[in-house]
Amino acid sequence: GNGGALVKSKAVILVGGASKGTRFRPLSLDLPKPLFPVGGVPMIQHHVEAAARVPGLDEIILLGFYDPALFQAFIESSMESFGVRIRYLRESQELGTAGGLARYREDILSGGPTAVFLLHCDIGCSFPLQDLLNLHNSKTGGLGTILG
Repeated sequence: GNGGALVKSKAVILVGGASKGTRFRPLSLDLPKPLFPVGGVPMIQHHVEAAARVPGLDEIILLGFYDPALFQAFIESSMESFGVRIRYLRESQELGTAGGLARYREDILSGGPTAVFLLHCDIGCSFPLQDLLNLHNSKTGGLGTILG
């Protein structure tokens, strides 16, 4: 183990963009899909809450190609509610999962996190992020652990 030292981590939540969500019209005409209410709160709030519960996690990055202004109110209220820094990084075009991560690699790795959680906004679960991190840290030599 790491001697109980706090692991410094970040979360990246992939939010997609405006070319998606056509199945949800007319709801999706005014609201980005990640902000659709699920369980009484915006869908993405479940991801943010789970990430904010991980000890040592100091930043959440939303990565997508929506207009950042659409997320501003959510980001501000979430930072206040969950006490974690959140910022939105906008892709100039849809780069795909790996493309967006590559484009913003330096932003994601700034500050030297030892772990980065990568979450997809469309996938909801119980988000056992600390358990996932513990499992990952108990294995040796692995670059990544995927929750399937």
